[in-house]
This record gives sequence, C-alpha cells and structure tokens, in this order.
Amino acid sequence: MIATTFWEYGGTYLAVLTPLVAVPLTVLTFYLRALRDGQIKGQTDIERRFTGVDMAVAQLRQSVADVVRDYATKEEWLRECMHARRKIEQLTETAIRMETAMECKAQRAEGFSPRGVVDHRGEKG
Repeated sequence: MIATTFWEYGGTYLAVLTPLVAVPLTVLTFYLRALRDGQIKGQTDIERRFTGVDMAVAQLRQSVADVVRDYATKEEWLRECMHARRKIEQLTETAIRMETAMECKAQRAEGFSPRGVVDHRGEKG
C-alpha cells in the first residue's frame, strides 16, 4: 500500500512536472539546433570564400609565373643610362648646330635682300 501510494503520488508529480521540464527543454533543444545550423551555414560560407581565395591566389601565382622578366644588373643599367645620356647629348649638339646654321643662313639672306642692299651712297634701298 505504501508502494502504491508512492507510485500514485510519484505519477501525479511526474504528470505535473513533465510539462514544466519538457517545454523549456524543447525550447532549449530548438535554440541549440538553430545555433548549430547557423554555425554550420557560417562555416560552409567561410569555406566557400576561402576556396575562392585559394583559387584566385593560384591563378595569380600562375599569371606571375607566366610573366618572364629579364632583370638587368646594376652595371648593365648604368651602361644603358650612360649610352642614353650620350645619345641625348649628341641630339642636343645636332639641334644646336642646325639652329646656328639656320641663323647664319638667315643673316646671309638678310644681307642679299632688297632692303638689306646698300647702294653706293650708303643708303639702304
């Protein structure tokens, strides 16, 4: 009889306490599942982005490897600079000579022009 009373009261308490425990546990279960799903989705998104970055880095590496560059040593660079400087100086000298020649021809031509001809009286014609 004591055991029967215990089971009756125990069953009653259990029937009363079950909704009080089951509802919060259900809410916690759904909350934790939503957290897990969000983390899985975020992790999948991050993995997808990292995969894209890895592919872009691999393409960049391949592009850089495809570009073949011939680097000059310091001596070669200096030699090329000096050669370019000599060529510029030669070009400048040629331009100065041409300008001087043109000025000389202009002065000579000015002496032969009708305005520049001096007659025997010392007056310009």
